[in-house]
Amino acid sequence: MGGENNDLSQKLRLFILTSFLLLLVIGGGIAVFEVGQGKFVHDNRGTVSASPLKQVPTVTITPQPLFFDDFVDNSKGWSVGNIAGYSRTVERGKLTLTGTNHKILIESLPTATIFNDFSLTTTFTVMRADADDKIGLYLRGDSNLDHDYRLEIFGDGRYAVTKESIDFYDKEFSTPLIKPSRSDALKPTGRQNTLSVIMKGPTLVLIMNGTVVNSVTDTDYTHGQIALFVDHGSTSEGVSAVFSDIAIYPAPYQLPSFPAPSKGLPHPPPPGVAMVKRSPGIARK
Repeated sequence: MGGENNDLSQKLRLFILTSFLLLLVIGGGIAVFEVGQGKFVHDNRGTVSASPLKQVPTVTITPQPLFFDDFVDNSKGWSVGNIAGYSRTVERGKLTLTGTNHKILIESLPTATIFNDFSLTTTFTVMRADADDKIGLYLRGDSNLDHDYRLEIFGDGRYAVTKESIDFYDKEFSTPLIKPSRSDALKPTGRQNTLSVIMKGPTLVLIMNGTVVNSVTDTDYTHGQIALFVDHGSTSEGVSAVFSDIAIYPAPYQLPSFPAPSKGLPHPPPPGVAMVKRSPGIARK
């Protein structure tokens, strides 16, 4: 009986000793708690400290251009050459368009891309022009540039935006969206300008040398081609413009702030109009 009591006492002492050792191991350990990207560390002295936050690298996504050219050479395949009353050259970082026959010289972008929402920027210099001459851009044009938006820069420093279409008698028809206007942001003939146009949905925003000068809304044309042009009027000896570069990117998520845009006059294109492919660089009569 006495031997059994001794065995129980030894087992009890062994159990108590083992439990005490386990408590020491657990109590002397270090508990690490992760909260978000930081860590709270509890050591055996009862001190809680915060470890530095992990640095998460910032990834910057640079949008790829839909089209770009700085005219170092003609690798893009612009339509160049001289014909009666027209001159088109690409050399030394310049695309030069010249007209001397009182007609329009059109230089379509050498790409099959159809543009809908986009941000376009081009640097240009009007070399010679008078108040009746124009240079500018066709935007969201159909294959024959019969239906399009046309941005015009006049030789006397005015600008305008028109909507072009043809009527049931196959005659050209223009609707003014922004009537000829002046802006201090536009530099005169002989000085370099940077022109930006943002088209997103029905809205066109016009930016001259970093200044938002106007905007307009119109719902008729949603996509199409882009072209450059010079338009020789009836009073000068010729018009000439030099383009130093052109870059087209997807439209920004948010448009620049500007007073509420004016609304264009509704004038949907007439049905049944034949769309004939216009070759790049064609001259319109």
